[in-house]
Amino acid sequence: MEYCRSTAMTMMKASLGLTLVGVMALQSVALAGETAPAPAPAPVAGDSALTFVQERHLGESLGWLGYQVASHTVTFATIVETVGRTKAQEIVQDELQSLQPQYQQEWDRNLAAAYAASFSPEELKALDAADPAPDVANTFRNKQRDVGADMKDRSSELLKVYVSTALDNALKKAKP
Repeated sequence: MEYCRSTAMTMMKASLGLTLVGVMALQSVALAGETAPAPAPAPVAGDSALTFVQERHLGESLGWLGYQVASHTVTFATIVETVGRTKAQEIVQDELQSLQPQYQQEWDRNLAAAYAASFSPEELKALDAADPAPDVANTFRNKQRDVGADMKDRSSELLKVYVSTALDNALKKAKP
């Protein structure tokens, strides 16, 4: 199988998404009725890591991941009971989408910090090559679990607040 940049980027996004879902799924998120203040922003990671994350849209998983977490809560089940599954999905997804811009920048910074902790700027540049060397691609794949665990530590509270706020808003819209 030949290795090309588009395949590498697709694998990177899928790998990161699955890693984050797996890592976040391990955390028990008690969202119903809980309101927490917004977490303090994470320190800005190196420019190369932030550029790496932003140019590849690696942080775009926030909305999808938010929905995965939200859809497994008691609050979501309550909304489903009130308006039905399809309408509940629509309301929650709309709320997550409308709130995502408020949280996206911090999510991207946290993800960049997680990458910066696992990869040097040189390694990130090597991953950006049109045809990264197989050893660089293998290193990337091997470090995804570390990046995911680091991202969980940095962003669990952010995800919790994002999802809680969206579910609170959705619940208000679902009430007759």
